[in-house]
Amino acid sequence: MSSTLVESLNNKEYPDTMSLEDIFYDLTPKEKREYVFVEMNIKNFQYFNAKFGREYGNKILSEVDKILRSFLDNRGYIRKEYGDTYHFFIQCPYQAEQEDMVAQEANLCDQFLVDLTDQLFYNKLENINENIYMSFGIILAEDFGEDYEELLIKAGIVRKNCPELKKRSYSFEVFTQEKLKKYLDRYDLIHRVTSARMNDEFVIYVQPKVEIETERIIGGEVLLRWPQSGGISLYDCFSVLNELGEIYSLDLYNFKKVCNYLKEGLDRGEVRVPMSFNVPNITIMDVDFEKDYMSIIKEIGVPKEYIEFEFLEDIQFNDGSRIKDKIHSFKKEGLQCTLDDFGAGNASFSVLLRGDIDTIKMDRIFFRDELTKERKEVIKNVIGIATSLGVKVIAEGVEEKEYIDFLKTTDCHVVQGFYYYRPMPMEDFQELIEKQEKELVH
Repeated sequence: MSSTLVESLNNKEYPDTMSLEDIFYDLTPKEKREYVFVEMNIKNFQYFNAKFGREYGNKILSEVDKILRSFLDNRGYIRKEYGDTYHFFIQCPYQAEQEDMVAQEANLCDQFLVDLTDQLFYNKLENINENIYMSFGIILAEDFGEDYEELLIKAGIVRKNCPELKKRSYSFEVFTQEKLKKYLDRYDLIHRVTSARMNDEFVIYVQPKVEIETERIIGGEVLLRWPQSGGISLYDCFSVLNELGEIYSLDLYNFKKVCNYLKEGLDRGEVRVPMSFNVPNITIMDVDFEKDYMSIIKEIGVPKEYIEFEFLEDIQFNDGSRIKDKIHSFKKEGLQCTLDDFGAGNASFSVLLRGDIDTIKMDRIFFRDELTKERKEVIKNVIGIATSLGVKVIAEGVEEKEYIDFLKTTDCHVVQGFYYYRPMPMEDFQELIEKQEKELVH
């Protein structure tokens, strides 16, 4: 597609064959201050190629190019890049020293984004039904820098990482150094977390489950901690592990570790209690999920009554989901299945009604704040419904004695929370249950 000559308001003209990069280097610093740089991409353009064919896709590109050039008129320079992506300079005066970022973005919207998106949206193409949407990455003049390639990189980063990219028909994001830092920090974190997994920096912790009446430890939940994190939060760490799918390999590796700990200890006649393992949603969807976990259990020979799987409350537990079948397969093997965070999402009671799980862990939201009459009724009724269906109940996140005293009056017999114990290294957990066993004997 040939480019047309566009004359800017400063009367500078460039030949049709001159690249936008060369224009960038030819403009003086003073001239550059008149412009913003924009990367514009047609959202989901591959749909049009797939639906109507490449020839019609090219027709769409021609129409977009025509609309964009007409819109720019004498206000900027444009070059089409990579098929469905355009780069252009457009004159859009603003006074950066007098406006904050919110005001600048509003100014940009008023001056060209709204008008341009309207013109693109109300195109004259057949079959499109005004269904062309755009995403924009915008660089203000003070952030141009000296290098054109750097300009392209920054525009692409803010466009592709706009929070509204997938939520709105059209989206735009204005570059700031803070946004660039956030982007770089995110990928630095990804590399750091991957390195930590490969170097075995994650440590197994266990939080005890306590029987209320006897205050005995009757089980433990396996958790992961990262002592060498350097201040990186667990939330950010596990967010990255889930995003990359690395949580599966890490969980499987630690599952094998704990299974060996259980089997070897039982073979030596040492005290052991059942251990539960969290199963993230991304893990459930892995095609080898059941086979991988069951093969470890059978290979090591750990008694199945010592293994429990905890599924998150927000699992997609509908009729078309394979998760139900996966849970059933574990239950057929004699493994306990628990629904974690019960009450924190929207799947709780539908899962209860299906009768697919053995235990629910009532989320900590039930045990926060003052224990009012209304809260007592809610807690008591949830426990009552579960136990009437043959489902056991664990109260999770309990920190106050008044809740312990109240739970003793219900059919909830197990608590996991800071009132009794915080998560601890597995070695400390083993010492704790050995000490408990000695005290019971004497």
